[in-house]
Amino acid sequence: MMPLTEVVKALYGAYRLARFDTDGMRCFDISPLGFWCSFYAAVIVAPLYCLLLLVRFNIGDVETPLYRYLAIQTIAYVIAWVAFPLVMDRLVRVVDRDNCYIRYIVPYNWISVIQNAVYLPIVILGTIGALAPETSNGLAFVILIWVLVYTWFVTRTALDVPGYVAGGLVTVDLLLSVLINAIADSMLS
Repeated sequence: MMPLTEVVKALYGAYRLARFDTDGMRCFDISPLGFWCSFYAAVIVAPLYCLLLLVRFNIGDVETPLYRYLAIQTIAYVIAWVAFPLVMDRLVRVVDRDNCYIRYIVPYNWISVIQNAVYLPIVILGTIGALAPETSNGLAFVILIWVLVYTWFVTRTALDVPGYVAGGLVTVDLLLSVLINAIADSMLS
């Protein structure tokens, strides 16, 4: 388990990057150990994600038995956390930034905590009907745009690449997420 001080420092760095402050990069441990520890971010996000899954199941959005639903979604969650870093292992070579791989993946993982802390509550509130559909959809769309810009900024900063290259890499990330979710959803039918 990661020391709490390291978690707080990484989340503070993610917060600073969310404010488009490049000095937030200084808050991350970009050693090989820091790389592996950055996947602890998935553990931090998991409870809120599980809450969303249970809310969706309980309101009848899902007709699959609970054990199958949770198994598929858990596997998809793990795949989503490892697929992009695996793809990026190759893509950083294509953009001639393989020396920046760890420097990129570490903040990429930690910013996911901030992104999900903003996005998932809106989705949960929309799912349970606490927000009108137009409101939750509108907020979710605005947050999605913010997440894409935030991720683009971190990609451009950490990899030190031009904006259009960062945009291409963020697009790959988005498409990969859509694909993983589509496959998981198709397995629930």
